[in-house]
Amino acid sequence: MEINELLQDLADEYVQGEPTEFHRIGDLLVAEGVVFSCPAPPEWSACGDVPPGSHPVYVGVRRFRDHGTGRESSTVEMVLVPLAGPEEIAGAEFEDAVEDWQPLGPDFGFLWDSTAMDAFRDRSVRPDAFEDLTAFVDHVGAELDAADAAGKVPAWVDAVVNEETGANVLAFRVGDESALCLEGRDDEGNLVALLFSGTV
Repeated sequence: MEINELLQDLADEYVQGEPTEFHRIGDLLVAEGVVFSCPAPPEWSACGDVPPGSHPVYVGVRRFRDHGTGRESSTVEMVLVPLAGPEEIAGAEFEDAVEDWQPLGPDFGFLWDSTAMDAFRDRSVRPDAFEDLTAFVDHVGAELDAADAAGKVPAWVDAVVNEETGANVLAFRVGDESALCLEGRDDEGNLVALLFSGTV
C-alpha cells in the first residue's frame, strides 16, 4: 500500500473535512508529549506514547478560493504521524487517545511537543527569534499568507522554537475549534500511528 492511498482511506473513515491533497510536510522532533492544539490552549493532553526522536508528519489539505477576491486559502483537515509502515497502519484499530476534544483554532493548529510549548512558557528557553507567543503567531500568519507568483499560499509552516533542543512547531490554518487525537494500535497493542482531525 502506498502512503497516499493510506491517507485517503484514513480521511474517508475518520475525517469530517474533505482534504483534496496530501503532503509529507517534514519531521516533528519529539522529546515527550505530542500535542495538537491551538497556540495558547487553556488545557491540553499529550497524545500517545511517542518515542523520542524525529518522526515524519503528513497532512491532508483542503484548498479553496474566495469568490469575491479570488484569493486562495487552505486548511489542514488531518495530520498523521506514522510510527510504522502503511500496511501496518491500515490494519490498526484507531481509538480516541484522550477521550476529550483538544482546543484548536479558530485560526491556527500547532503540532508540537512539550519542549516546544515550554519555549513560550519558560523564559530560560525563549526563542531568540520571537519575543513571545504573540510574535510567533504573527510570524506564522504572515508566512501562511505569503502567496507565490501563481497566487498559491503555503499550507504549513515549520519553525524551530527551541534552539537548544531543536524542538519545532508544525503550524497550519484550520477550520475547526477542536480536534480529536486518535491512536492507531496493532493487534499486540503497539502504537503504530497518531491521527489528528478537526471537529466542528
